Amino acid sequence: MSIRCDIYDRKQYDIWFAAAPYAAASKPAKTLRQWAADEGADIVYNLALFNMTGQGSDRYGVIKGRTLQYLKAKGKVCGYGGTAERLSLGSENVVSGWKLAIKDGKVNESLGKSDRRSRNMCGLLTDGRYIHVQTSASHTEYEVAQCVRDRYDVKLLFVQDAGGSTGMYRVSDGYLFAPEKEGANGRPVCSVVCIKRKNKTTTPKEENKMSKKVFIGVGHGGSDSGAVGYMVEKKANLVMALACRDYLVAHGVEVRMSRTKDEEDPINEEVRECNAYNPDLAIDVHNNSGGGDGFEVYHTLNGGTGKVLAQNIEKQIIKIDQNSRGCKTRQGQRGDYYAFVRDTKCPAVICEGVFVDTKADAAQAGTKEKQQAFGIAYAKGILDTLGIKYDTSTAKPAEPVTDAETQAAITKVQKAAGLSGKTMQYLLEYEYGVELIHKLAAAVKYSKNSPSG
Repeated sequence: MSIRCDIYDRKQYDIWFAAAPYAAASKPAKTLRQWAADEGADIVYNLALFNMTGQGSDRYGVIKGRTLQYLKAKGKVCGYGGTAERLSLGSENVVSGWKLAIKDGKVNESLGKSDRRSRNMCGLLTDGRYIHVQTSASHTEYEVAQCVRDRYDVKLLFVQDAGGSTGMYRVSDGYLFAPEKEGANGRPVCSVVCIKRKNKTTTPKEENKMSKKVFIGVGHGGSDSGAVGYMVEKKANLVMALACRDYLVAHGVEVRMSRTKDEEDPINEEVRECNAYNPDLAIDVHNNSGGGDGFEVYHTLNGGTGKVLAQNIEKQIIKIDQNSRGCKTRQGQRGDYYAFVRDTKCPAVICEGVFVDTKADAAQAGTKEKQQAFGIAYAKGILDTLGIKYDTSTAKPAEPVTDAETQAAITKVQKAAGLSGKTMQYLLEYEYGVELIHKLAAAVKYSKNSPSG
């Protein structure tokens, strides 16, 4: 799914809503660029905080949305009296929107399932961070909500609007995200979410480090197993990609993955999601078949940073004792043959770790630990390309962080069965250990004798 989920820690960012009096005869709408200038914000999103009436409510006080009239009734003046006034983001006023999308991790089943447009949603994660969700392609409300729920622990998410109301403007580089663009500065709107980093002038080095973004495509998934031989490609791809992500995040890089579990992941969606994320670099993690031997990496015919990235990754792969078939290109009718290299807007490469149908080569990535080593090698090649330092000692690198879903499953199984940490580690090192842990956790959930019910 082509979707961007921008997340902000309120300890690091000031976040507020701003609105103009939509009911005024002149309808004083401003472009996103102008809103950013007037509010002194680093980033602004269209909020679609309409001045309209409605009936009905739920426990979060949504009356056809947290409209301007309803906010005024609660003593929150925003956009009345002919002046634009700020509305603070707080527990008493989570977001402003007209339909509940997710509450406590559960998707609202009444969301639209047929109308397809670009989408705009915002809310809070369970850890208190603010999330703003936007899509660049045509999706239903329900599809977007499901996608967000599957990726994050969501406390509340509200639908804003769709179509031309989906937009974001970033001051630092003039980047405009406007799927249904109206003008070079964004659609004129009457309300926005404003984001500004706190103490910006005192942490320029840290901010620059955190500004690096990488997209990781995870080849195949769901009904598409990829190559099958001495291992199943889609499973090995995910282990490698997760290890790559965790190593990058540990070094201050922002990362988005095309999938973090076994699910459908078509290449056209990977490309759209990558472009919507607007990363500095992108890699697509695969493994090979066809009876060959060794690692190979594909970059664009045009060379440039993509070629440098490929060469840096190849150097790291050789260091973990996997031979290389080289850095390659492939010509197609439209230029580069592979869509991930051809259609992504940033420098991108495709990594083919091992041949899964060659016994000796597959053994190079035959365990979870070896697959993680590939992922870490990819990450180091990425960091070399970005110019970010990391530990170059020969000591064994730290184990990648286990994703939250798997860690929850481990805790549940260990507690229910009374297993030691060493036993759990043994299970996880089994080729299909993670999958087994998730199955056991599901069984524990439905067991009457389970401590968790």
